[in-house]
Amino acid sequence: MQDVYAETVSAINFNNGVVRMLLVDQDPQLLAKGEQVAADIEPRLKQQVIMPLPGFLYMLSVVKGLMEDPKMQGIIEKYAELGLLPSGFEAAPTGAGKDDEAAA
Repeated sequence: MQDVYAETVSAINFNNGVVRMLLVDQDPQLLAKGEQVAADIEPRLKQQVIMPLPGFLYMLSVVKGLMEDPKMQGIIEKYAELGLLPSGFEAAPTGAGKDDEAAA
């Protein structure tokens, strides 16, 4: 198995039952040369993840379960306190989304 590190997902595209997630990171060569400063960082396409819609939806349910885990919520709160997450980002309270599912 090959590990891939990515800073984030820059785009998600859905077409003909297939979901593509574009993974990006910073170009280490530009950083090492000092050619990019934090304000000018442009993401570099790293790799893409391609999966059928059912697999993508299952992944979302796994992520939702992770976000509802009290340990994860505590870590997110600590990151937010330290300013390591964008402003306005909050951990979802336990049980979040249950009302949304009932309304759907």
